Amino acid sequence: MTVLRRWVWPGLKFLVFAAIAVSLVRLAFFAAQPDGEETTPTAQLEDPTVTVETGDVVNDVEATGHVESVAATPVRSTAEGTVNRVFVTNGTHVEQGAPIIDLRVETPAEGTTEDGEPSPASVTFATVVASSSGTVSGLDLVAKQPVAIGDTVARVAPESYRVTATLEAAQLYRLTSRPSEATVTITDGPAPFTCTNLALSSASASAAGEPSDAGADGADGGGGSSGAEGATQLRCDVPGDVTVFPGLEVTVAVSAGSAEGVLTLPTTAVQGTAQRGVVTVVDDDGKRSEREVALGLNDGETVEVRDGLTEGETVLQFVPGKEAQPEDEFAEDGTVVTG
Repeated sequence: MTVLRRWVWPGLKFLVFAAIAVSLVRLAFFAAQPDGEETTPTAQLEDPTVTVETGDVVNDVEATGHVESVAATPVRSTAEGTVNRVFVTNGTHVEQGAPIIDLRVETPAEGTTEDGEPSPASVTFATVVASSSGTVSGLDLVAKQPVAIGDTVARVAPESYRVTATLEAAQLYRLTSRPSEATVTITDGPAPFTCTNLALSSASASAAGEPSDAGADGADGGGGSSGAEGATQLRCDVPGDVTVFPGLEVTVAVSAGSAEGVLTLPTTAVQGTAQRGVVTVVDDDGKRSEREVALGLNDGETVEVRDGLTEGETVLQFVPGKEAQPEDEFAEDGTVVTG
């Protein structure tokens, strides 16, 4: 019994553990495979795709801006002479056409008198009137002061406001037609209102133009160089029944059209977002091919496809070589879930 307990049983335990270890090594590194077959991965990574669908596209271009006072307009002399009378003072409210100053105009006469002396000059008077309604400023003339034609004798600041915003150059592609109005929203202000007489101008052109005519209170016309290079300045008039103050920050939404029941794709699937683009079509066999498409309205996330695709066709959800945004996550069906 002593021999069995000391030598035989420990030897058998060792043989059993050795056999188990050998089996595990064989399973891990030398598992048998059928002849002629190779091991292939069971999981495959596929690029996400989307289907061309019918939908609606509402094209609203948004920009941030501010409220500013309308610039004072200059009152220019229409004659050359000396100041005979000043009708108003700075700070006076005037209507368009109201008299500002009166000029004494002397016109030399030709010929001589019976005594041989030069004929006396004829004297007339010319009244310079306000070019618009508003508050007078910059009127610093005194009696008998000479004034030339075209001189600015005063300024009139209208009691009105306008909205100024900056559009990036790429946003202009989305303006398929020239808008005439916009919807303005003021944070913690009145309800959104319609801003009329909308105008677009190059920011660089505004910066290179004449300096704005500011009123006595320092309100400028917003011309200046507030816009970035390559951007476009958007300006529109605030209705008189809306209470605003210079400096208020606003959001301007310009409606550039809408389309209902049109073919659509996410903008991530199209290389190019205006007029013409290229998509990667995937057929039923998984074969890929590039195809040029004609594009329409674009709301920043969805683009209208006017030609080149039919409803139900499958395309890659992302342009090949273009990485998804870092915050994008993929769901199990391949769609993008934005974080």
